[in-house]
Amino acid sequence: MSGAQDLTIRLSWTDDRKATAVVVDADDRPLHTPQPRALGPNTATAWDEPVPSVVAEMLARALFPPSVRRIVAERAPYLAGDGHLRLRLVLPGAGDEGPRPLGALRWESVRVPSPTAPAVAWEDWAAEAGPLPDGGHELGRHPRFTLVREVRPVRPLPAMDRPGKGLVLVADATSVHGDISTPQHVERVPSPESWRRGDADRQSVTRALNGSWLSARTLPAPATAEEMQRQLASGAGIFYFGGHQTAGGLVVGAEGGIGAAEWLDAGTVAGWLRTAGVRLAVLMACDSAGSADTPGSAVSAAERLVREGVPHVVAVQGKVSHSRAATFAGGFFDALARGCPIDVALREGALLLDGEGAVPVLYTQRRSADLTVGLLPEAGRPVLSSTAHRLPVGDGGGRLPMTDERFLVHLDACWSLNEAPLLDVLADPAAVDLPRLLDAAESTLHAARHAQSLPHEGPRVWYACDAPAGRLPRTEGELRGAVYPRFWESPRGRGRGVGLVVRCPAATAFTMGEEFREDLTRLHDFGWDLRGVVVQVHGPRADFVQHAAERVARVLLLGEYLVREQSRQGERSDPPPVAMPSALAPLTGPGRAAGALLERVRSADGDHEPGPAPVVDARAVVEQLNAEDSWGDPANEATVLRAVGHWWPVLHRRLLAAYAALRTGPARAWSLRLAAARDGDLEHWLRRAGNAVPNPADLPLLDGLAELADSVVLALVRAGLRDTDAFAQWREEDLSPAVLAAVAVAERGRVTGVDLERPDTAVALDRAGLIGPADLPLLDPEGRYPGSWALVTRHPLDERAAAWLNGLDPVLRRLAGLSPAPEAYDLELEEQVSERRRALRPPLPGH
Repeated sequence: MSGAQDLTIRLSWTDDRKATAVVVDADDRPLHTPQPRALGPNTATAWDEPVPSVVAEMLARALFPPSVRRIVAERAPYLAGDGHLRLRLVLPGAGDEGPRPLGALRWESVRVPSPTAPAVAWEDWAAEAGPLPDGGHELGRHPRFTLVREVRPVRPLPAMDRPGKGLVLVADATSVHGDISTPQHVERVPSPESWRRGDADRQSVTRALNGSWLSARTLPAPATAEEMQRQLASGAGIFYFGGHQTAGGLVVGAEGGIGAAEWLDAGTVAGWLRTAGVRLAVLMACDSAGSADTPGSAVSAAERLVREGVPHVVAVQGKVSHSRAATFAGGFFDALARGCPIDVALREGALLLDGEGAVPVLYTQRRSADLTVGLLPEAGRPVLSSTAHRLPVGDGGGRLPMTDERFLVHLDACWSLNEAPLLDVLADPAAVDLPRLLDAAESTLHAARHAQSLPHEGPRVWYACDAPAGRLPRTEGELRGAVYPRFWESPRGRGRGVGLVVRCPAATAFTMGEEFREDLTRLHDFGWDLRGVVVQVHGPRADFVQHAAERVARVLLLGEYLVREQSRQGERSDPPPVAMPSALAPLTGPGRAAGALLERVRSADGDHEPGPAPVVDARAVVEQLNAEDSWGDPANEATVLRAVGHWWPVLHRRLLAAYAALRTGPARAWSLRLAAARDGDLEHWLRRAGNAVPNPADLPLLDGLAELADSVVLALVRAGLRDTDAFAQWREEDLSPAVLAAVAVAERGRVTGVDLERPDTAVALDRAGLIGPADLPLLDPEGRYPGSWALVTRHPLDERAAAWLNGLDPVLRRLAGLSPAPEAYDLELEEQVSERRRALRPPLPGH
């Protein structure tokens, strides 16, 4: 059985304060006679302590009396594939909570037979025939179970016709602390354990959603009640809060400084969420799902939100640190973006919290038929991705086979961390909101400076200006009125200057001449302290946009330009007709899949707009190509696959996976070469190939085999496949010194600072998954090695990188524009940092 099977268990208190668990049908009628069980006071042990075995056994007897056990034991052994048993725990209604809230008890700690237990073990468990032979498995971490706490709402579901349904609104208030006045008393909220971790959850959510069908918008930190209400007014689908909870309310920022705070009632928040159309609220705040040791029948903030009309709420039982909240948030939203139901996404995020006392749980409204969030991608706003690749002008069509991953950059980092005046051209088919991305990076840098008490200039301010006809404003007044957001005067000499994004359609870019270069030069005469200009070329077809961007780079006399990586859901400009992609749904398509896809590619080749991706079964395409070469020779097949990669990246990756697993003949080698153009695709290809990864000798003669070997070896290291025969064969090829050094590090088992002496070696280590920005403070705390600087712009700019940069010598900080230039020119210092400056933007081949 695959998918989710529901089992509804109604929990209640009897008159003698015993807990009752009974399985009910769709009409809420019991399927057996209830068997009340006593729950002692020890069941309210604090969540941040290990759960004693005696308490877990007491909860197990209450949740699974013999009659319930028999029903569970009949279903659990036969779950297969992606199947799991969803236990819906129906909580008592308002006013019937009893001596303590049942939703706040630690049902996740109850143990059942392990995932590999045979049917006889389930039969013994149902009969309560002694302890579990292998100790069993906790429900909260069991791959065959999920738990959902159902609450009867007192308000109706929110309206679903609000705008921005695919928007995740992220509010962070982890930095606030001090005395908080609640309706009952004054409580003390401690200061964060470290400023570096205070904003980690916001970064994790943004990274997890990057390139997905959901988009993230972050509020200025710390989030205030006024800003939360303002941002929710325009509508959102998911609301994330990271911070503190107390007395059934959230602790948010207030006037009086960065640490000032105030208490916000959960009922007030529920009203804002209902009005915004929010379907899912995620509260990563201590005790937001209820504290089991709370006296009386206090209702948690999470349960109150659901009762007040929010369909689904994920919250925390117990105390959770900021860093662990970020770990959960990354795993949860990554699974949600892949199409997992909320309860499955919660389980995947919770598995990352191994050893953590706090437990994330899910509250939903009673009789929620579907545990998907039921959202569409945000209407009118494309997916935001900060990943791009540097390409040389005049490279013969904008392709660097097997080498482009060496020149990967994250736009927020590469445009924020460079003291030199910036002029770049970006090919960006989706035309994302770059000022928002860059302003977030500036806020991260500025917050890090403030937290470390380092005086410096204020953040750089980014604006956007449209140039639909290829002409820019001719006066300062025209430019002031043309930019958005609205221009505002900053105190002269105190900021990092101004950045400007010039948005230009691809059709216009093809007609540009020297007058456009003159217009850009004139902008520097307007007195804006213009530190950076990015020409963002956009349009419906990725191939046209890339050629247009190269044309603009030629006009501006640049030797290179940037191509933004298309998102996982970048094929279409309109929301798909389904409510949500499903990670569990099988692929379907027409019987003659290869022929249908070929016709679609041919028809799109002459169109200005290729349209949405065709619905085809990738495996069926490959099976048909194995039976008949309907696409011609391998070179022609590669042409078709390359076209699919330009227009429909999601379908392209599915085809590559099918080629790796099923394709026969020389065309499989061509698909390996195409996959090697991007490290993520290549790793996916090699994993799907399983034990059939081809050896170099098995491939037909291909140009650039050395470059292909470099990429394959690094991908095999990253995928953990160094013990395979294929790795041994590929390692014997003519590998570059940087890749050989990365392999030596992998075999040694650890990276040292000396390994970062050369930038190309550092990049190879990064591509092999052996190092990242988080390692820099340990491996190179003083920023001495050029290889460290080569890594900085390859990753999103987060608080870890900002902390490292701000802790360096002022001369090195100036490389990243984080320290003012010295008044006197020092030749010796300039020579010391010249190599590091080149590592920030390594030269492309032939330059």
